[in-house]
Amino acid sequence: MHPLKAYLRDVKESIVEFGARVGASRQTLYRIIGGTQAPKPPLARRIVEATGGAVSFDVLYQRRDADGGEVLRFTPPEDGAPLIQERVRQALAIVVNHLSPKDKPDIPEDAVELGAEAVVNTYIALSAVTTRQGRDRLCQALRPVLEEILREYSASPPLSSALDRGAELATQLYFQSWNVDRSEVSAP
Repeated sequence: MHPLKAYLRDVKESIVEFGARVGASRQTLYRIIGGTQAPKPPLARRIVEATGGAVSFDVLYQRRDADGGEVLRFTPPEDGAPLIQERVRQALAIVVNHLSPKDKPDIPEDAVELGAEAVVNTYIALSAVTTRQGRDRLCQALRPVLEEILREYSASPPLSSALDRGAELATQLYFQSWNVDRSEVSAP
């Protein structure tokens, strides 16, 4: 059973009531529970917050391979560890999918993979020349990569405000998934 469905059952809240709390239609929530739609990052954040973490980013963006095994599974890094490229790729893929024009073909996975590698390398390089740390530095490294990917696969250049917000959302996804994992690991 999908954790969101289990959460609603456990707290005895209807899908309509929950939808009103998080700003989503019941149809959207049914598609999320059914696995046919991943929520856009702002909705995912509202769901995680509304459930107090009972439904995590990991669950909301979980995909399964052909054998039903988990493809997406976050593991917590050690304190002070460098970025985890796979986690960056996942956050970048979600945001690129959200920001890319819907009338264009999907952005190739290898473009997102190379983008994630570029973000990690940029983050490392910026460590030597900037005082920004953690979230600020990741956001700083994400923005130009997002811009290049979206410029390459769109008819028009993305708006600056969309790029700024996209970098912020990808940063939130990266660090929020890390925080949820840490609480799961430390739970008895």
